[in-house]
Amino acid sequence: MSTKKLQNKILVYGNIFRDYRSQTLVKILLDSGYHVSSICPDFYLKKTFSLFNFLYLIELAIKAYFADVIYLSPMNSRFIKSAIWAAKTFQKKLIVEMYISIYDTFVGDQKILKGKQIKPGSRQAKAMLTKDILALTKSDFIIHTASHELTYWEKLLNIEIAPEKVFIAPNFNVSRLNHRRKFKQDGNLKICWWGTFIPLHGLENILQALKILQANKVKLTCDLFGVDNDLFNTYAEKIKLEQLDDCVSLKKDLSFSDNSLPQYLIDNCDLALGIFGKTDKAYNTVPNKLIEALSMGIPTLTMKSAALKEFFEPETDLWTCENSSESIAESIVAIAEGTAHPVDWEQTRQKVLNTFSVTRYQEVVSQVLDQAINNFEEREISAVQNSVKIYEQKIS
Repeated sequence: MSTKKLQNKILVYGNIFRDYRSQTLVKILLDSGYHVSSICPDFYLKKTFSLFNFLYLIELAIKAYFADVIYLSPMNSRFIKSAIWAAKTFQKKLIVEMYISIYDTFVGDQKILKGKQIKPGSRQAKAMLTKDILALTKSDFIIHTASHELTYWEKLLNIEIAPEKVFIAPNFNVSRLNHRRKFKQDGNLKICWWGTFIPLHGLENILQALKILQANKVKLTCDLFGVDNDLFNTYAEKIKLEQLDDCVSLKKDLSFSDNSLPQYLIDNCDLALGIFGKTDKAYNTVPNKLIEALSMGIPTLTMKSAALKEFFEPETDLWTCENSSESIAESIVAIAEGTAHPVDWEQTRQKVLNTFSVTRYQEVVSQVLDQAINNFEEREISAVQNSVKIYEQKIS
């Protein structure tokens, strides 16, 4: 452990209790010997409006004064204005880890937040747009998961991001479990999908593809794993209405958080499905579920997109198709019949484990912090030298 790092104070700003990447960030900082403090704005929230909700700003002012670097943690760009204020006021370097664009996610893709519709051009949408622009243009360093998505955001938000401040640290939501089911070992093709029912995932297209396969009497079963929310019940009803319930099951009892879903998948999945949404976000992101499936060596089918080419060779590393129900169904038939192009799934698995790793994330975080801290120390030395010069001029 470096004694120098023990002197460096990192202020992690933003809610970290819901996000695996933020929690990993804090662990990395602590294990690396940095002096870490955090501010969680939602800690102060009350169910009803309260002046106490804004106490975190007082905490921010106090801790920012003592910090060497302010680090806005993943999925917290809604706090960018106060982060910029603190960095500017106390002359600290600001690192922003985006992870998502709130405008792209909640206005462009989902069009809903906390059960309320968000209309493009509304005051709420404009506020999200402004915060994304500030996060990407006013921070000193940006850490993100993929270059392709940043290029997409530049066009979406009509901005230019300085390339010298961008650092790419891919997602690391992988499982070390290894697929062990033999393909169609019981005669049926067992398909699995998991997600949160957002438009990005394209579950509607998947269900329509399954209906086509059912009509063509393809022998298969499909397990859909979702979260327990209003949309879960909506899709449960759709499955019944489409008369798919004899081959499609919708479940909410297994998850990645407790490792129960990966344990199920390695023994019960012939084919994992990625995303098939028809939103701009779907075409410009590498989905978590794709990384999760491939890290276990599970044969996987997902939609074609240019975003995949940043990390994969789509023609050889996995199976892809257009995001229409007809194309999905056609591809699944080819997979079931063994006529799809061959893929070395173990080779793909090793590529994923090497590329999408905590080690890579730690390397990038350390690189960015070293630059931020060196810049800070150089500025401090320069300030001291200027003060000395001024003093010498006064006494000479």
